[in-house]
Amino acid sequence: MDRRPTFRSLAALAAAAVAVGALIALPTASQAAPKSDPAAARAAAQAPELKKGDKGEPVRVLQRALEVRVSGYFGPVTHIAVVRFQEANEIEATGIVGVDTWMALGAEVARAAADSDESFGDKAVDGRYCPAVDFTWGDGMGAGRGHMGFDLLGKEGSPIYAVDAGKVTRSGYQGNGALILDITGKGGAMIFYGHFSKIFFSEGDTVKAGQLIGLMGDTGSPGAVHLHIESRPSGWSGSAVDIEPLIRKLCA
Repeated sequence: MDRRPTFRSLAALAAAAVAVGALIALPTASQAAPKSDPAAARAAAQAPELKKGDKGEPVRVLQRALEVRVSGYFGPVTHIAVVRFQEANEIEATGIVGVDTWMALGAEVARAAADSDESFGDKAVDGRYCPAVDFTWGDGMGAGRGHMGFDLLGKEGSPIYAVDAGKVTRSGYQGNGALILDITGKGGAMIFYGHFSKIFFSEGDTVKAGQLIGLMGDTGSPGAVHLHIESRPSGWSGSAVDIEPLIRKLCA
């Protein structure tokens, strides 16, 4: 005889399902990880958890991404900005920056936060570092077109590191559309870095030798992804000197 479920048996099954569901903590919309690519997930997993009261370079990275005052201290203003960002991205608004929040901020920001305190080159040479990885040598000083620096050709988004310590004396876009940083060290000696796709420091910030300062790009020179690096011992008031021998020594 074919036994068909009665209304009473169906009701019993439904009640049982509800009871089981109550025992299983299903993720809510706010608990679910935001949609992101694998690169963002990997970077977010390595980025530090940040909360009110924290200090340091990862906090600066966060503040730049949220476009609030960059102080390196996670205070009330940063906390409010984090909560608002989490609410806008349907993340549980705890004010604590964890994996989900880093993922929503994107792979580049999360990677910068993860690297900011320890993203130093493979080795230091007299306290200075090679500015790039996975690159090919490009044009040097002169190059038949008044080229005042040295070019390292690479991939879009490759990390760029500070050769030497100093203070950021200029940052942003210059007239030709290139995203740049000037970092001035002891005695006024300046190193100019150009054509970034993204930078992680602003004018007035202090940079350590070997610290991640930005990502390689082709701003100001479409289609030619590279880092232009230039040395001016007296800043912009003086002449450029050939930096190629130093870079080849550091990147050997």
